[in-house]
Amino acid sequence: ALGVDKTYSMQMGEVTGLLAWTASLMYTFQIYYDFSGYSDMAIGLGRMFGFKFRENFNYPYTALSIREFWRRWHMSLCAWFKDYVYIPLGGNRAGKLKTYRNLGIVFFLTGLWHGASWNFVVWGILHGLVSIIERLGADRYLARNRLLSWLYTFLVVNFLWVFFRVTDIGAAASYCLRMLLPWQ
Repeated sequence: ALGVDKTYSMQMGEVTGLLAWTASLMYTFQIYYDFSGYSDMAIGLGRMFGFKFRENFNYPYTALSIREFWRRWHMSLCAWFKDYVYIPLGGNRAGKLKTYRNLGIVFFLTGLWHGASWNFVVWGILHGLVSIIERLGADRYLARNRLLSWLYTFLVVNFLWVFFRVTDIGAAASYCLRMLLPWQ
């Protein structure tokens, strides 16, 4: 967390492409350890009082697609959005276009749920777009090679965490640009 905070507080001119990727990678693990750790503590405390709560994270960074990532990441929140937003909108039973619309709405709301600022909204929308692209046929290519599927998924998730971490949308875009074009 200290390294992440220090790097993201630097001026963009001081940040190299390698440093931007390193900060993003560090944040990728920081957010997992924070969220998963808090969930595990809640599960343990609940058991002390006789409650049984389900696991909330199921090795999300081993996912082979963004769709699978979301089946493994923050499963209680995903289940809530599925049960109370996606399915009432028609889920995937109303045709492909409505399925894509429903996914877009769910991911937009997921971003908004995390905070009423543009960085979270963009983060949610981008996850929705990638999920839709996978449904449009990219998943067939992903199924061909497990290692490339994992690498693709991990890099996309890692890249998109920048929008979750950097609160200023312009700064987040600059970081992403530095990651994609490190010589700029």
